Amino acid sequence: MKKATITKTVDLLDGGCNVCGIIENENYILTIDEQTIPLEELTVNALITAIVLKNGYKREYETDVIDDYILYIKEGHQVRLKEEYNFLIYSSDTAKVETQDQIVDEKQLVEKVNEILETLFKLEELEFCF
Repeated sequence: MKKATITKTVDLLDGGCNVCGIIENENYILTIDEQTIPLEELTVNALITAIVLKNGYKREYETDVIDDYILYIKEGHQVRLKEEYNFLIYSSDTAKVETQDQIVDEKQLVEKVNEILETLFKLEELEFCF
């Protein structure tokens, strides 16, 4: 099982005027196999995207009459992501996983990410460390 490390840094930024206070800017970095991948935020979608792109999947944006969606493709295997506000639907020909995008509990977050990686993307489970 590969190890994935997530580190968080917090930058304190001056708001820029007398009324504005100090703003906390959180940054996350995912490290797998000594390769660092910056994350915009710590969400299911951000983690899945970073991990599958690192593993050779290509991302395409598709539109049809009703919906827009993201298609991840690798060697003929396709996984479709349909996004709603804070709700994600990942699906392939054989399986479908629905989840919230933002999961506050880190244990539940990594369990959901590993479920999606194994079930839909056919990738091995990762051991996450914070």
